[in-house]
Amino acid sequence: MLMDEKKPPSRMWAVLIWIALMAGLIWLASGPGALSQTLEGAVDEPSESVVPIEVEVHEPQPRSNVDPFELYPNGLEFDVYRKGSRVGRHKVKFERDGDLLKVESHFKLKVKVLFVTAYKYEFHADGVWKDGVFQSVKADINDNGNKSSVDAYLDDSGRFYSTGYKGSFVSDTWIYPTNHWNVGAVDSDVVLDTLNGMITKVDILRQGIEAVDTRKNGPVDAEKFEYTGELKNVIVWYDRDGRWVGMNFTTLKGETLRYVCRECGLSGSQDQISAAR
Repeated sequence: MLMDEKKPPSRMWAVLIWIALMAGLIWLASGPGALSQTLEGAVDEPSESVVPIEVEVHEPQPRSNVDPFELYPNGLEFDVYRKGSRVGRHKVKFERDGDLLKVESHFKLKVKVLFVTAYKYEFHADGVWKDGVFQSVKADINDNGNKSSVDAYLDDSGRFYSTGYKGSFVSDTWIYPTNHWNVGAVDSDVVLDTLNGMITKVDILRQGIEAVDTRKNGPVDAEKFEYTGELKNVIVWYDRDGRWVGMNFTTLKGETLRYVCRECGLSGSQDQISAAR
């Protein structure tokens, strides 16, 4: 009796896997860079600076009317989109501890090309505020396998110190971090970049009122603020009550990541009134 001839294995899966691998290699070679590249330029080697770099800062004004438990009773949550596809999630939680406000931020991003994870990024930060004044933050970053951290704090003398892979920095007063939930940051000329620990000079421009898409509330009227200076290509929107309701930032290669509010305390109609006045 003749034995059945074995059929050659299908080439379809082999072709698909090959395409996925090639697409992943092409994406890694020409796709968007790490978030640290996105927000402040090419990634540098960790600085070996021991003496902190002194940065002149105009003392910011804390906003006593910014109550996160009133603005964001269920915390904050954004979906993050790239080229129309959801690639990540950003969550912020608030907790009272006596007279302290504790803020936990977690951002996770993953980009897949077909079946291959081409890029991933994770950021976790624990911040502390007191009476509207930023006290400290500890952040851990995993940028596609490259790990770094940020440690910043306000000391007893009122000086603010920060250390990250960009080096060590110090100012004579506290500063707002780039966590964006607190609208008070838009009045600042210096902010703490929580991705690298750098005390960064900025010029934040008011760009008027426009409609911003949200998942549960549809379009919401909000004021647009554009970061320029040492931190640029970042646009943030706040509604009339000072809620953070949207953000875009653009990579060095021209790709835009878009934050769409999933949960940011919105309810009812929103009037066209500036959040920053």
